[in-house]
Amino acid sequence: MVSVTADTVRSRLNLTLEDADDDKVNGMIQDAAATIALEVGRSIDYTNCSEAEATAIKNLAAIYLICHLSGGSAAGLNFSVGDLRVDGSDKMPSVEILYRELERLLLRLRYPSVEMT
Repeated sequence: MVSVTADTVRSRLNLTLEDADDDKVNGMIQDAAATIALEVGRSIDYTNCSEAEATAIKNLAAIYLICHLSGGSAAGLNFSVGDLRVDGSDKMPSVEILYRELERLLLRLRYPSVEMT
């Protein structure tokens, strides 16, 4: 089991504590975890979750963070992003890449495969 932290979300975007403080990122992590839990129909504890759940939470929190830093907006899985005005933005993964990975993870979390025994 893994824990999603502000550092793990910032590292997804190559950001530092000066770019986004812990309180702001932790709020985004909590919002992302709640959204993912609603999407998959089960409770998720971001401090003790599976690797797939953690990845989905980190991706969605990173999208929220990009929106915040760029002046965009985000609610649930809906977001808009204007021109990124963050130092080092060329090192950030694109929002589309994060979102596509999030979509794939949500599908797998909603409908986990049943292993044959």
